[in-house]
Amino acid sequence: MDKASTTHRLSGGKKYPWKSLFLFASCALFLLTGGREAFAEDSSQDLTPPSAFEKDENHDLVPDLLPLEPAYLPWGPNTSGPFFTGTAEVEPVGSFFLEPYWFDYLQPGIGFSSLSMPERLSVGLIQNWEFDISVPFVVNQGTYPTTPVGQTTNTFGMGDTLIWIKNQLTSDGDVYHFWARPALTVEYQFTLPTGHFLNLNPQLYGVDQTGDGTFDEGVYLILRKHFKPFMFYLQVGDIIENPTQVGSGFTFNNGLTVTQAPQSVVNGNLLYYAGAFEHVVNDTWGAGYLLEFFGESQSGQSLLFGAANAPAWSYFWLAPEVEVTWPYEGTVTVTWGAGVALPVYQSNYPQTYTPMGTVTIYYNGPFGYRGE
Repeated sequence: MDKASTTHRLSGGKKYPWKSLFLFASCALFLLTGGREAFAEDSSQDLTPPSAFEKDENHDLVPDLLPLEPAYLPWGPNTSGPFFTGTAEVEPVGSFFLEPYWFDYLQPGIGFSSLSMPERLSVGLIQNWEFDISVPFVVNQGTYPTTPVGQTTNTFGMGDTLIWIKNQLTSDGDVYHFWARPALTVEYQFTLPTGHFLNLNPQLYGVDQTGDGTFDEGVYLILRKHFKPFMFYLQVGDIIENPTQVGSGFTFNNGLTVTQAPQSVVNGNLLYYAGAFEHVVNDTWGAGYLLEFFGESQSGQSLLFGAANAPAWSYFWLAPEVEVTWPYEGTVTVTWGAGVALPVYQSNYPQTYTPMGTVTIYYNGPFGYRGE
């Protein structure tokens, strides 16, 4: 309503001053007598007292988080875990961890080494689902016979980025017995070719290549079984590598074969498998040791793209590892792991020795760590 319509006027625009005085006196009398009590009574019905806000008695301010609560384990200390095998249990809602790795792939037989430093972030987004991303940085070094005698070449660059989501299907049914139901998870993984693979400098002899140049899609099944004081891990997956166009001097993913001219590359299906046996010696400190196995095998046939023109290859490694957790309590905890992967078998793949280490920084959200 317009303010002018509430003013009583005489001709000429003059106001009735006595009516204004009467209105003011009436309002004052109302507030000094029963009006104040009536207003107070009405307010008590519509307004929430401060104590209710402090206690959130009606759960209006803070949502009920109980439906998002993960399945807690009566035994499941926070440990660094294996390097190549995933963990079936996902991060609880509101928790995340940052995990920098380093893998120093040493291939003395061909005079090549690659220090890969993936930076991984894992976030518990919704119940039983986890989002992960890993961005690697790579330092390559080439010596004879990759380079001419007496020449050493070093390069630095970004590797291929991995993005994956995990969906936990089951939780561990009994953490004290091996034959009880294990925790199972399905992982969907995607590779983005963010590494350098085109326009390679021939004077660097392929050392400047830091990626495979393919978009990949992978599906994995991950298992973990507790049986105090041990844990068993297993991961099996299949990776489809999409065709890609490369130039001359491109090294195939077996690390040996090099293109002599630009061409389209079709890789075969890639089988990934890994597993680990872990003995937790001290629950509080998450201290223990592991023996892990890991292998990959690329076939000569792609599930979606037919016959491959990339070479078939395979290898199998064993890795002894150690671990400890410190600090081990509080909102932020940190696990530490180190090991070395040793070659057991390889076919059309260079013999590789891999010292490796990791530090995992956990932020434990409203539900804390998944195991107690």
